[in-house]
Amino acid sequence: MAYYGDGKGHAQQQQQQYQAYAPPQQPYYPQQPQGYAPPDPYAQPYAAPPYAPQQQQYYPPPPPDVQSSGAQKINKSPKFKDIWATILFVVHLGAIAFIFYLGLSTIIPILQKPPPTTSGTISFSAQEIGISIGIAVGVSAIFSIVYYLLIQRFTGKMITFTYFLSIIITLALAAFYIWQKVYVAGVIIGIFAILYALSYFAMRSRIPFAKVMLKTVCGITNKYPATLLAGLLGLIVSAAFNAVWILSLIGIVQRYQPKTDSRGRVTVSYETYIIVVYMLFSLYWTTQVIYNTIHVTVCGLFATYYFLGTSAAGGDVTVPVSNPTLAAAKRALTTSFGSICFGSLIIALIRTIRSLLRSAASNDAAEGNFCGAICAVCVECCLSWIESLIEYFNTYAYAQVAIYGKDFCGAAKDTWRLVKSHGIDAIINDSLISNVLSVGGFSCGFLSGVLGYVYINAANSANGVTGDAATARVIIMVVGAVLIGLAEFGLLSGVIDSGVTATFVCLAEDPVALSRTKPELYQKIAETYPAIQFGGMYA
Repeated sequence: MAYYGDGKGHAQQQQQQYQAYAPPQQPYYPQQPQGYAPPDPYAQPYAAPPYAPQQQQYYPPPPPDVQSSGAQKINKSPKFKDIWATILFVVHLGAIAFIFYLGLSTIIPILQKPPPTTSGTISFSAQEIGISIGIAVGVSAIFSIVYYLLIQRFTGKMITFTYFLSIIITLALAAFYIWQKVYVAGVIIGIFAILYALSYFAMRSRIPFAKVMLKTVCGITNKYPATLLAGLLGLIVSAAFNAVWILSLIGIVQRYQPKTDSRGRVTVSYETYIIVVYMLFSLYWTTQVIYNTIHVTVCGLFATYYFLGTSAAGGDVTVPVSNPTLAAAKRALTTSFGSICFGSLIIALIRTIRSLLRSAASNDAAEGNFCGAICAVCVECCLSWIESLIEYFNTYAYAQVAIYGKDFCGAAKDTWRLVKSHGIDAIINDSLISNVLSVGGFSCGFLSGVLGYVYINAANSANGVTGDAATARVIIMVVGAVLIGLAEFGLLSGVIDSGVTATFVCLAEDPVALSRTKPELYQKIAETYPAIQFGGMYA
């Protein structure tokens, strides 16, 4: 097994061996009689290498073994994996559809009634809603396009700039907490900011590799804009499900009215409690499945480009698939869907348990049971860390599912091997690139919120709305504009993030395949990350 980390030492060892066993100068035995062979201290005569010692740095790798080629590992006729998870998810959808029916049948008649006309009622005209949404969508789209062009044009500078900008934002947040006299939180956040700033000296050598990766992924996204369409469809489906879920939850609460006991506590029946918990679990599981389906689709497209795309004479890369994005989506929605449901189920269960623990901690604190509240908070905190680790792990496991059509457990095992051999490389690369995307998302949401605030303030002044009603209108519109901005930029950042993950997994699995299909891109990566020349993680 060859690891990225020992590449330089191996190259130096080869060079030393070459110098130690240089071919003898001719003539070596000028006056030996015919038929006499000079003594050879080695069992095998030395054969000069095919390249001269003065050649520089990067040598083309040997032709890949057909059995170890990543392109050969791709299952071109994959079978359905983790079918039990698909069946369970479908059954779960049937149950949640029945609950939605109960909730919507209760809330729709209430919504159809005309609202009471009382002073101070918070309301928006259709024109105000339309203009606000138009401003948020338009501004977010323009900002996302401009930011995307900046990433392509100034990739390295954007990585460095956003790295230090994230440090400044973190320090500002620490100062804000200290100013609010929340000293513990301020000190902890400040320490993290300082450590992150110091880590720059260890991570700056990886910036050139992250630059090539990010620029390459953006170029592939330009070539296949259908990946953005896939993200848009996922966003629409997720938003529709969330809207129906919220209305159904309100309807369930209206249908099974909670009661207030003698101590003023709100209580609900066990049936209602079970329904609400199940709805919460369904929300987590369904949204995870939607997000991960898009992730697997994008990873499949990038894997197809990596292994099957070939460079033409003009540098253009052609893929022998008419619509690789659609083909990847078909695999994600059919043979790999069970694996997606399996991994999403794990996250949904953890999030549901965390929600129950937060509720238990709140109830214990209200009743004066501080020991129970502290225990619940500690367990919930530990689960949040576990959830973050599993989510990060699943990101790479789903790339294995998309590339090779593996079941989730098989993908998890191979991902663990990748983490053990290349975990630090992946974390550093993701950290550098995620800074660029996170700053872009924050800026897009902030700009959308500011312009939404300006518009609704002007509308309040024009319509004579003042007091609490005006404040409520501003809060609602600004929050809505920020969410639209974050969601719209999230389409772009999600595609880029998935593309980076898939490309990294392909490089770790089989870097030689890239040298065979796209030698120019391979050379660029090798110049910034020389260890790639010494084989993949399973070599």
